[in-house]
Parts: sequence; structure tokens; C-alpha cells
Amino acid sequence: MLNNTIFILAVSTIIAAIPAAVWAYLFLKESAISKLYLIILFILGMCAAPALLGIQYVWEIYPTFDLEMLIQDKITQISLMYAATFTLFGAMEEIIKHVAVRVIDKKTVAIKTINHALRLSILAGLGFAFAENIYYLQQLWGELSVGEMAGVFVFRSVFTMCAHMIFSGIFGYYFGISKFSVDITKQQRVAGKADLSTRILSKLFNIPIPKAHREKMILKGLLIALFMHATYNFLLQYNVMIPVILFVVLGYLFLRYLLKRKAGHLVLLTDVSVKQKSMLAKKDEEVVLELIGLWFDDKRYKDVVHVCERLLERDPDNNVVKLFKEKALDKMEDKEMYKKISDKLPANDKSVITKYLPKS
Repeated sequence: MLNNTIFILAVSTIIAAIPAAVWAYLFLKESAISKLYLIILFILGMCAAPALLGIQYVWEIYPTFDLEMLIQDKITQISLMYAATFTLFGAMEEIIKHVAVRVIDKKTVAIKTINHALRLSILAGLGFAFAENIYYLQQLWGELSVGEMAGVFVFRSVFTMCAHMIFSGIFGYYFGISKFSVDITKQQRVAGKADLSTRILSKLFNIPIPKAHREKMILKGLLIALFMHATYNFLLQYNVMIPVILFVVLGYLFLRYLLKRKAGHLVLLTDVSVKQKSMLAKKDEEVVLELIGLWFDDKRYKDVVHVCERLLERDPDNNVVKLFKEKALDKMEDKEMYKKISDKLPANDKSVITKYLPKS
């Protein structure tokens, strides 16, 4: 009996590893993050699945704390009960997966760009889905025919795995934004795009604008991931497959879009000991930044790029200037020559783009 259990577990693990490897390649092949960090995070993401099972086990021992049973007792309308249950489990899963990202970032400072946070979160979701697939394959072994098992495996490998990466990735994207709130809020202020809700939170809780922005972004990421997760599970419960497929496909395309955004590739977290001193006076910097903000608001993106490159020659580690430049490139149409040349240049050569272009 024991040998049979070990055999089933081994086969389930091997089968589940195939789509996990394919998804990891698709999302991480261009990643510059340390392979060791990626492996550790994948393992932590895997551990999130049994952690969730552990919580449910505690509920069985101590029914007083069983939130799922509480929902079922208090909500009699079936659809509302499902929605509340899926929201609960969606929140638990996303928070547990996010903890894995927090742990690896706290121990290693792995997140130096917004895209790092996005990719690491995608990997945490992939690790969770991998462990979940092993569990389901093992549980269904012998209960279904070979054809039915193949159908379950394909659906979970393509859609459920991708869905977990989408939910975690979006949460990670907003977490990445939150880590660089000081630079981002300054860039927004200069551009005249300061967010009203951030200011309200700052006043309400008597905290600095960057901290208010940071907490808002984390909460926003969690709520969006939670809503998407609950919606996905709700649609699956009612076997509404076409919306499920469209939901996952659109989510995947959105993740690819976020990964391609230039602002997401900026290294906003640098080693202070190697940071270069600015050759630009603080007063002059404020004046030029104000001008950049006006041009950005007027959609004069070429002018913004030109001025930013000149500023970066004198202040190479100015993150606000970097943000303006990359966001201006993001706003340009794909056919713009600036954007085409920028896409082809290596990251460390992009400050010389104007040397290849006319100043008109």
C-alpha cells in the first residue's frame, strides 16, 4: 500500500512538473534574477499550498474558528454563499503566496525593479499551482478514467496554473510599485498627477504621501487579485467555460503587457555606496523637473526624452528623471523611431538614444 502511494505521488509530481517547467520558461527566460532566488521562491510557493490545507485542518480540530462553516451557516442564498466562500479562500491563497515573495525580498533584497516583483510573484503562484496539481492528481488517481484524468490535467495545467500566475502577478505588480513609492510619488507630483485618494489617506492617517501611496498600492493589488480569483472560481463552480477561458487568455495578455512596460524595467533600488553624485544643483533640478512635468502633461514625449537624457548625463542615478523618460517612451506609439531604437538598445546604452536621432 505504501509503495503504491509513493508511486502515485512520484508519477503525479513528474506529470505536474512538465507544465510548470513550460510556464516558468515562458515567464522567466528573460529574467536577470538570481536562479537561486527563483528556486527558493518556487519552493516557498509550493509550501503555500499545504499551509492552506493546514489552516483547514485546524478548522476541523477547532470548529469555532472555521470561517468556511461560518459563511455556510450565515448565508443561505447559494450564489452569495459561493461568492463569499471563494472570496475567503481567494484572499487566503493570495496572502499566503504573497508572504513567500515578502520573505525572499526581505532576506535577499531581490526586488530592484517593478518587474522583479511581478516575476517573483508569478513564480510564487506557479509553485502554488504545481503543488496543487500534485494534490489533485493524487486524489483523483483511480477515481477517473484515463481520458477524464487527461482532461483534468490539461485544463489545470493550462488554465488553472495560468490563472494562479495572473492573480499573484497582478498583486506582485502593485507590490513592486509600492516599494518605490518615494520616487513614483515625486514623479507624479512633478507631472501634476498627484493622486487624490493618496492625499486623502495621508491626511486621514497622518502619514507621509509616499507611505500612503505604498499602503494603497498593496491594498489595491490584493483587492484586484482577490476579485479576479473569486470571479474565476465562481465561474468554474457554475461550469461557465467560455468566460473562464477568455478570462485567463486576457489575464495572460495583460501580464505580458505589464512585463514589456519600460518603466517596469528601471532599476529603482540601487546600492547607495555606488550611487553617483549629481552634478546638477538642487534648485536647477527642480526647475527642469517642473518643465519636464509640463511637457509630459502636454504629451510632448520626444522633448521629455531629450531633456531626461541630458539630465541623466549629469545625474545618472536620478530615479525621477528615469521614470519620466521611460514613461514617455511607454506613451509613444510603437511606430515612433525613438521607441524602435530604444527597444533595440541594451539597457546600459539607452541614455545615448539622442545621439542616433535628430533633435526635431
